[in-house]
Amino acid sequence: MNAATSKPASPTRNRWWSLSVASIATLIVTADTGQLSIALPLIITEFGADLTLASWIALVYALITASLYLPCGRMADLLGIGNLFLAGFVLYAVSSIAAGLSQSAVQLVIFRALQAAGSALIMANNFALVTALFPPEERGRAMGIAGGAISAIGYTMGPVVGGLLTHSLGWRSNFLVSSVLAIGGFAAARVLLPPESFKASVVKGAKKEPFDLIGALSFACCISLMLFGLATAQKGGWQAPLVVVSLITGIALLFFFIHWERRADAPLLDLALFRIPAFTVGNLARWISFITMSVSILLMPFYLQFALGLDPLRAGFLVAPTPLAMALLAPLTGWMSERFAAERLCAAGLAVSGGAFVLTSLLSPTSTSVQIVVCLGLVGIGMGLFQTPNNNLLMTAVPRHRLGVGSAFLSIVRSLGYSIGTALATTIVGAQLTAAGTSSLQTVVKQFGADASDIGLAAFMRGFHFACLTAAVLCFLGALISAVPVSRQAR
Repeated sequence: MNAATSKPASPTRNRWWSLSVASIATLIVTADTGQLSIALPLIITEFGADLTLASWIALVYALITASLYLPCGRMADLLGIGNLFLAGFVLYAVSSIAAGLSQSAVQLVIFRALQAAGSALIMANNFALVTALFPPEERGRAMGIAGGAISAIGYTMGPVVGGLLTHSLGWRSNFLVSSVLAIGGFAAARVLLPPESFKASVVKGAKKEPFDLIGALSFACCISLMLFGLATAQKGGWQAPLVVVSLITGIALLFFFIHWERRADAPLLDLALFRIPAFTVGNLARWISFITMSVSILLMPFYLQFALGLDPLRAGFLVAPTPLAMALLAPLTGWMSERFAAERLCAAGLAVSGGAFVLTSLLSPTSTSVQIVVCLGLVGIGMGLFQTPNNNLLMTAVPRHRLGVGSAFLSIVRSLGYSIGTALATTIVGAQLTAAGTSSLQTVVKQFGADASDIGLAAFMRGFHFACLTAAVLCFLGALISAVPVSRQAR
């Protein structure tokens, strides 16, 4: 029996109230990144640190969450989704308070790591909770709200809220507000989640399975090393010994992990999931979509602030059309995915995004605000068409006793997509900058300010155009993959 054919036990009104738990979790995690990015300059100043602290705060969060997603998803299947949510909210609240009270940079990095662990506990199981609560005829709308709309709102409002809090109350207030939201999430989970969500998800008549500790450790090591290698490559280049060793060791551990999971009686990741066409095809398209999104997320601020000379506030307003379009479309496309073949919506969405990236590649230092808004709005429309139907398709294909692992794998694909996309964009632009005599993307600001002949600007724009065209090609490839008819098999 799969998730699509299993009816939730909770009454209609109760499960829609329960959706607030997943929504709060999404809002906390998505807003957190934007809030902290705004506060980082003041944090660095107070602790007398440099940009190394900022990179470690971001890197430790990415490594911890990616390492724990799959183990947390598996624990949800063994212990109950609701219990993982309660533990995640408690850990996130306590670590946020501790981070807000940090007296040194080291303390802040440690508490940020604990925050990441709390984030993994709740976000690894978000889609699993929605899938368990809602039947197929309502699941698309629920995912559109808790996953698409709330996520886009969080990403949009995070920098705004962070700026207001930091300006009026100081950077520590961001962590304290996050802790209050987490406490609210704990209370909502305790009161609103149905009793069934606190029970293990097992096949009827089957004995309880043990936790695959070796699989969890090998997976955590392999994903951490690969992400660390990708992040380090953006600064030191792909030939740096640390990058090469990290990537090779990570890939070797990945092969060990797959080998171990094939032999394990109770694997951390049931490889039989990849025999489900919808799960395999859907995740491949999902991975491509996040690679392309990260290209836009990384390069557009550079283009707006340094190629067009806009201030951060105007640049922030100009990038808003992408998450805004995604937020507005998510509930609608969720509803559409309940009535139409999800793969058609996914293919159409990536095709629209591909066309948007082609248009984006034509932008120049003389482009108007209207042209930029049209390009980024089309990217948001395309991703809005794709993401919620893709999420619905994937989770509908996952058997109910594997919902936690299935949901966690979606989060892992997102993390890998963002990391690889960022490395790809940095490499493409960095190659053009290096050819023009500028060492890396990180020095592009100085180059623009000091080079009267605009050599650095011209090199950046060439890299920007190539990166956008690469994203367009990937989107069109993802559209072809998404068009494979698999939704009927999933249901």
